[in-house]
Amino acid sequence: IGLIAASGTGVALAILLFVREQLGGAVVRRKLYVNETSSTWKRTESELSIIEKRGDQAVIFELQGSLFFGTSQQLYSQLEPEFGKRHYMILDLRRVQSMDVTAAHLLGIVRDGLQEKGTLLILSGIPEMLPNGRNLREFLEQTAVIIPDKSLMRVFPTLDNAIEWVEDRLLGERDAPMAVLEEE
Repeated sequence: IGLIAASGTGVALAILLFVREQLGGAVVRRKLYVNETSSTWKRTESELSIIEKRGDQAVIFELQGSLFFGTSQQLYSQLEPEFGKRHYMILDLRRVQSMDVTAAHLLGIVRDGLQEKGTLLILSGIPEMLPNGRNLREFLEQTAVIIPDKSLMRVFPTLDNAIEWVEDRLLGERDAPMAVLEEE
């Protein structure tokens, strides 16, 4: 009984230390607007001027670390003030190390909340394989965060692709309805 109790105590302490460490770290690495960065696509001076003026209509959040029940509220509190203020919200998931069902559910709530306010959610840089072996894109599809209806959200392989797509919309170069556009 002593060995089993000691093992259980060790596991419980390891869980507590993990949660404490994750709660202390920031899940948003960086927040910026499209007029503060740009895609690698070459633009004319007049196009760059338009993007500079309208670029604050798209906010980018670079996420990092573990997205789980312990960090979901922190993430939501940083995203929620942007609801309805922007036309586009890009969440770059390239540096995400893990995600649980609670965080996936939160992303679904964010997507739906943004849609109600007229903001399109865009996901970029979804890692194919997380360190724990989970395919994040497949997980997001299984948890109904990513759904086939492109009028609700868009998914791009890289942040640069997402920024380029938003820049094109800000410039008004492509007027086709979003539901008809194919994923790039």
